[in-house]
Amino acid sequence: MTLRNTKWLSLALALALPGSALAVGELNGRISGKLLESGTSAALPGVKVTITSPALIGGAKVIATANDGYFEATSLPPGEYTVEFSMDGVKPTRRKLFVRQGETSPLNVTWNVESDMEETIEVEAEVPTTRPDSTQAGTVFSSETQSRVASNRSYQGVAQQVAGVSGGANPDVRGANSTMNRYLVDGLDITDPVTNTFSANINFDSVGSFSILTGGMEAQYNSMGGVINLVSNQGSDEFHVDASFYGNHYRLSAPAQFGANLYEGAKFLDETPRPPTEGYQGNLNVSGPIVKEKLWFNLSYQYGNNQASVPSAPPLSIQAPNRQSISNLMRGKLTWAPGSRSRVTLSALADPATFDYADNAGSFANFYTPLASRRQNQGGVLGNLIWEYFPSEATTYKAMVGGQRNTIESGPQGLLGKIDKDALKDFYNESNLTYDFNRPRHDNGDDQSAWYNWNRHTIDDRYTLQTDLSVARRGTLYGQRHEAQVGFQGRLVQRRYSRVTPGGRFYNDAGGGPGEAGLCLEEIGQTAGCATYTEYPNFSSIERGGGFGIYAQDRWKPTEWLTVMPGLRFDYGMTKDASGRIVAQLAGLGPRLGAVVDVTRDQKTIFSAFYGRSNETLSLLAAANASPGATQTIYQWNKTTKQFEYLQTNGGPGGTLVDRKNHTPPHSDEILLSLRRQVGKGVGLGVEYTYKVLSNIWDNVEVNQMWDPSGTRIVGYRDPNYQGAIYNVSRPDTNWIRYQSVDLIASGRPTKELEFYAAYTLSFRYGPGNETLGQLGTGIGQYNNPRQTQFYTGYAFGDTRHQLKFQGSYTWKGLSFGPGLSYATGTPLARRYLTANNVTGNILRSPVGTTPTGAGNDPTQLAEFRLPDVLTVNARVSYDFAELTGQKITLIADGFNLFNMAAATALRTTENASAPSLVGQTTARQQPLRVQLGLRYQY
Repeated sequence: MTLRNTKWLSLALALALPGSALAVGELNGRISGKLLESGTSAALPGVKVTITSPALIGGAKVIATANDGYFEATSLPPGEYTVEFSMDGVKPTRRKLFVRQGETSPLNVTWNVESDMEETIEVEAEVPTTRPDSTQAGTVFSSETQSRVASNRSYQGVAQQVAGVSGGANPDVRGANSTMNRYLVDGLDITDPVTNTFSANINFDSVGSFSILTGGMEAQYNSMGGVINLVSNQGSDEFHVDASFYGNHYRLSAPAQFGANLYEGAKFLDETPRPPTEGYQGNLNVSGPIVKEKLWFNLSYQYGNNQASVPSAPPLSIQAPNRQSISNLMRGKLTWAPGSRSRVTLSALADPATFDYADNAGSFANFYTPLASRRQNQGGVLGNLIWEYFPSEATTYKAMVGGQRNTIESGPQGLLGKIDKDALKDFYNESNLTYDFNRPRHDNGDDQSAWYNWNRHTIDDRYTLQTDLSVARRGTLYGQRHEAQVGFQGRLVQRRYSRVTPGGRFYNDAGGGPGEAGLCLEEIGQTAGCATYTEYPNFSSIERGGGFGIYAQDRWKPTEWLTVMPGLRFDYGMTKDASGRIVAQLAGLGPRLGAVVDVTRDQKTIFSAFYGRSNETLSLLAAANASPGATQTIYQWNKTTKQFEYLQTNGGPGGTLVDRKNHTPPHSDEILLSLRRQVGKGVGLGVEYTYKVLSNIWDNVEVNQMWDPSGTRIVGYRDPNYQGAIYNVSRPDTNWIRYQSVDLIASGRPTKELEFYAAYTLSFRYGPGNETLGQLGTGIGQYNNPRQTQFYTGYAFGDTRHQLKFQGSYTWKGLSFGPGLSYATGTPLARRYLTANNVTGNILRSPVGTTPTGAGNDPTQLAEFRLPDVLTVNARVSYDFAELTGQKITLIADGFNLFNMAAATALRTTENASAPSLVGQTTARQQPLRVQLGLRYQY
């Protein structure tokens, strides 16, 4: 049956199927090429092609070459493959190559059919270098590659190795912020339905392939940022055990004692006791056959115990307790081949974890006393079932259903965890080490220190249910080769949230001076620091949403050297807040058009061009912001009467509105141009240009308060019956980011022993879109104060002008050396000034990324305000005793931040009433030099 006869049937079937996830990950790769007779270059049709691999369940895959010698094998799990060409009466010829997920491995073969000798040519570790039929940017790293380099052993850390990726654990990808990515594991979208960040941690050794897509994506993907797509290891016909242990004792780390100012280095004479920065991890992975060639299993477990600290710094200038996280990551996978044309995969995961002093690995550690610190309990379960059916080599059906529950409980360290009084008694009195749930929290605005309690205890449950079905058809239409795929995707999400405020209120104190002596403690007559307090009653809510996406994608080859890739997707989503109010009912079209040109006609020089739009139509973050919250009542201290008096009420019914007039969803428009060239065996060079505009980003727009011309004083309210802030949850046309970049990339594996990936990125990120409903934690609300609007358009947060990345490894007789380097220029900060009172908050006096240097309002007297540049050099050295003993036992030593650099990673940016000179002081630095030792056994 030809594509022409089945394309409408396939489309109709796809559209009739139930919905699935809004981003479905490609789990497999393919091999394609031509078989020609050497000497004459004539096509060899009808040749039997047998494809085998330890990764391929169900036995060998057998196809035949077409009339023009073309062959293509799809739906191949990542791994090493042997391809054999055979004809009756002729000795076969074989090739070996690697297949990576989401990519085509080209294999063009010339065969001397008159030779009497059987031929095997091994293409050792030659992975695709030019992606000859794809417009997508990014790369794929195998678990083998990652085993030879020093890393933090997380898939989020792997993403940071790729060109165009910056930020932290939730990365910024090519101009998009950390709430705009999609995270996939074994085809299941594990993106958090509320925060749009990653929602599950995974045993690092259980992942077989890491695909990091940064742009140019086909219609099956819907992401304004990047796609981090993981494929976990499956079983095989052989029994395998992979066990490892990694340890970083604190004595293997340099002291983290540095001065508070940028110019200050290590404080060698500082004898302040410090808690350990150390980590331990144990892993066990077992896999093998239950029924050979029919049913495989893979089980994995990882235990982690990590402690992290940051150098002591103002305002407390006391080494804070270290953050300790304990995790138990479990994963199981079954792969079943009920027949030669079917494959079924069942996988499940659980990831419970606890975090004592959860914020003490960042700059907040120096602001929170032990009782004012936070503990977090988190984790969940997820699972999915995938069925793939191949009725013929021309057709593939795929169905997936999956679900996830994830819970985050966050609250006072003293309530959910414990306080080690013995370790802290030299720094704090008994009052600051004995927890009392009914004692309110106090924040000192003079030095930003926090005391006595965390200000909330929350339980946040997120639920996701999703399915995915698609149909792909390969064939010819009017003599031209096509591969068409259609799919229908959908998702149901829900969030349950509850909050309790310890003590029923929390204080914002100011004017009394720094530290505990400056707090408002009426009970002991200490009132100089009294400013405001907020009553916040107990609260709970439920938000719900659902959506779907329909997509169609074609890969059309009008000539051998040109591939045209038209695609289109339609997305729809609706969310409701806790009161049942529709917050968003959004729809968007996402056209995609790409073209790939084989410039030199040998698949070694590839030029591609791409345009695409992605739409975000389903997110519970907006619904969570729109839900009527608890009524927050603010009381202000009257210095004359020496009493607190009612000031205003926020939140509660009427505290939020939803924008039902603007129906434009958040979206990105991207242009990507790429030139890729294979310059040697297994080595490729590339240059990529990206232009991207991110528009209509979600934010809260305050619509009730009226300000004086200076923007420092509220003079009235549009609704006289509601004297407080009212926020309209919206997608303003004025909330946008423009991003441009040039990426230079070199990567390859020229020999079995040598592998590398290197990238340089020059980028510019500009615009006012510095927040997404407060999710990014920048403290910058563009729409809180209309008098401040002119200061928000500038180089945006996350504007990293220059980045340089390198990861490589070389192995010789079991000894492996894997260096890594990352360099990034500093990102913009916002200089904030105090206003007359705590209610109106802080203001800017110059655009984001700048600070005034002179008097008055002279715009020429501005200086850039950025973090310093950061350089980190890591390395792994390992030795595999298999060279000596035959047993695969590997000793590992990882060094992180080998030069012990101490660049500031966070600065104080807010003016302090009692000590304004503290602005610009360091509140966090790079983690110092540390060494991690490991032992790994593989059978």
